[in-house]
Amino acid sequence: QGGGTNLGPLGIFVKTIKEARRHLAAAGVARCISIFVMYPMDTIKTRMQMEQSNPLRVAGLYKGVGGSLLGQVPYGVLTFGSYEMYKNGLLDNFPGTKPVFLYALAAIMGDLTGSGWLCPSEVVKQQMQAGMYATTGEAVSKIWANKGLVGFYQGYLGGLTRDVPFRVAQLTSYEVTKNVYLRAKARRAAAAAPGDQQKIAQELSPVDAAVCGAIAGSFSAAITSPLDRIKTLLMTDSAAYGGSVISCTQKIWQQEGLKGFAAGVVPRVTYIAPSVVIFFIAYEQTKQRLFPAAPKED
Repeated sequence: QGGGTNLGPLGIFVKTIKEARRHLAAAGVARCISIFVMYPMDTIKTRMQMEQSNPLRVAGLYKGVGGSLLGQVPYGVLTFGSYEMYKNGLLDNFPGTKPVFLYALAAIMGDLTGSGWLCPSEVVKQQMQAGMYATTGEAVSKIWANKGLVGFYQGYLGGLTRDVPFRVAQLTSYEVTKNVYLRAKARRAAAAAPGDQQKIAQELSPVDAAVCGAIAGSFSAAITSPLDRIKTLLMTDSAAYGGSVISCTQKIWQQEGLKGFAAGVVPRVTYIAPSVVIFFIAYEQTKQRLFPAAPKED
């Protein structure tokens, strides 16, 4: 602690990143695998939200995947890496506060940290998924020519409106689900082998983490689906929907009613739940294979 107090903010950040490098590297690999495997479902979801004919067509299912990976992988590393940093700092500094509130605050701060990187790639990806451009290069050049830098941040507030509640719901429900599961695991271990339960209950196996993540991912995807549709419409046709979250919400309500906010909910949940499963399995395996933990001495 004494040496740490002499570090400036940048020094503390660099030190934290070095200590968390195995988590950051694992998050990058896991994010890449989960995004690539589930990308076709994301394309189908975007087509359905835009009410295109034949959204299940095979052609173009991977259109824009390169730009998506370029945005999503660093975004995942920034968001999840900073979340762990914020969470640990908050838990250390506010021990009397209920952890669930600190998880939520850390999730908000983590998503805001990564959002600036994500938005441009989301704009390019969704406009390509909608069939507006054939290649990433064409999308980037046309968006720049038509609207400049602002064009890559159209729908930014709509993205935050969706992503912040989603991340809060996902990470908070994951932490709570994980803690409940670990307590249940500890009780089973205590009954089966007294004396060994602490070691057994300390962490989740990859399969355990996948199950907890799938529960959290499905829940958070479903409750934020209306916000996802608003973000999609603002990123693909902002002018037609008034350019703001409020005007887009009003237009959906006037034209489609309540069911308009549920468009794409099934493919969104179908996309996110397996994505989270894949993410956590890849995350745990990458950590174990590339950065094996040193054995503990009792």
